[in-house]
Amino acid sequence: MAKSYWYDVGSGQVIQADSREGDGWLGPFGTADEAEEAPATFIAHAQAWLDSEEGQRYLEMAKDEYGELSTDGQL
Repeated sequence: MAKSYWYDVGSGQVIQADSREGDGWLGPFGTADEAEEAPATFIAHAQAWLDSEEGQRYLEMAKDEYGELSTDGQL
């Protein structure tokens, strides 16, 4: 049975799946290194989706509702 790894958003720690509890996890990942890169991976996927034609439709709807939005990964 292959091990899977998870990234704890709150603490920034990577653990194996059999020891995680509660919410706030990104995963599963096949290696600890992949799990450690989870935040950057998820941001890259989200940015790619926002840049897509489908994402642009939703971004325009959000702009209509909330005004100008930043999509550059900065808070």
